[in-house]
Amino acid sequence: MPVYPLPQIPADEEVALVERARHGDQNAFDSLLDPWRKPLFGYIYRMVTLRQDAEDLLQDVLVRVLENIREYRGEARFKSWVFGIATHVCLDHLRKRKRWRVEAQCLGEEEATADPERIEQLVGMMHQPEFRFEIREHIAFCFSCISRTLPPEEQAAVMLKEVLGFTSEEAAKILSVSEPMFRHRLAAARAKMTEDYDGLCALINKSGICHQCRGLREIAGEGYSGADLVQIEVAPGVAFTADNLFDARLDIVRNADLESGRTRTVHDLFFQSLSRREESR
Repeated sequence: MPVYPLPQIPADEEVALVERARHGDQNAFDSLLDPWRKPLFGYIYRMVTLRQDAEDLLQDVLVRVLENIREYRGEARFKSWVFGIATHVCLDHLRKRKRWRVEAQCLGEEEATADPERIEQLVGMMHQPEFRFEIREHIAFCFSCISRTLPPEEQAAVMLKEVLGFTSEEAAKILSVSEPMFRHRLAAARAKMTEDYDGLCALINKSGICHQCRGLREIAGEGYSGADLVQIEVAPGVAFTADNLFDARLDIVRNADLESGRTRTVHDLFFQSLSRREESR
């Protein structure tokens, strides 16, 4: 189950709340929107990869929902309408930003390891009482980093369908495209990310150049690390293919608490550093 599962609100209850909210009932509006705040933030954060940006964009989304609730006519479920607003806010934001390089994390690691002060800062953060390095959270962090190499529309496709669990029909409506176009974008995103991971991630390919999970776990040390994960593996009886390895990674990503987990302070720091470097190219 995802950390922030999409709320399952009965359709009749949703319709009643929407009708009251459209007529200015603030309590109904709050009851309608409150269950979606955490899922919306989790989605936006994984899309834009900076906590402050995600917080600002979430407020933008909430304001737009409030301003436009009277125009909502129920052609799609409320969740699709709200995530449609959030998606287009994210896309507008990301189109103004550069796409990241596949090797961005590795370059960041090289810079950090060459700077004793940055290593000292990292060790200090990792040895705070509330900190714990969770490899599964770091896998979700890496997933968001690799997704930033994609065109924004493809990034949204893979997040909506593969991470949040929207159907292809729902995700296509959220993105305002036909279902065949959505499936094309999703297939392109999966193919690109699968190819990138094969040459990058040592958790699926021993010749992969990135061993960041292992290195960070060693820096954290005993008492500051969660359960280990030596290799991402497909389920028993499932063929060992690149697509199935990607799906196995997705199972981890969906369930990892990237937004508020115990590794979040380090990931926020990494996202800030990566964003500065990639935007300054």
